[in-house]
Amino acid sequence: GSGTQPKVDQAALILWDYKKEEKTWEGSPERSVSVFNALTVASDGRLVGTVNGEDGSGLFVFDVDRRMFTNWIDLPDGRPLDLGLLVGLDGYVYGFTSQYFYRVDLEEMQTVQVFEADISVAGPIVGNDVYFGNGCALKSVKCFEAS
Repeated sequence: GSGTQPKVDQAALILWDYKKEEKTWEGSPERSVSVFNALTVASDGRLVGTVNGEDGSGLFVFDVDRRMFTNWIDLPDGRPLDLGLLVGLDGYVYGFTSQYFYRVDLEEMQTVQVFEADISVAGPIVGNDVYFGNGCALKSVKCFEAS
């Protein structure tokens, strides 16, 4: 995590067998990673995550069955926020950086800015609104059409 002194030069993603209580795989993308900020499972079952490192910040797609990082894109301005990925009711993956809330197009492997704001804490999507924190203020933005 980002709240401690690192004990390794490169952060790693670990697959864990919780029944056997053992690590089954460990690896990193082919770039500098100091921290994995967020993970979520896309509606199609792919693992999606954000990282930060010397090479900047990015979003990756990981194929659990093949145990490999399959796609990579750079993120919009700002650093990715811890726990800042979620799946919306529309099936898209959404994410937070310190400056943007964005939607991920996993087919085109690109991000689309939804809104710009100073964001310090990522929050949930509740109904048609997305919530986030800035300092001690809780804020929300209506981002989705009523269904």
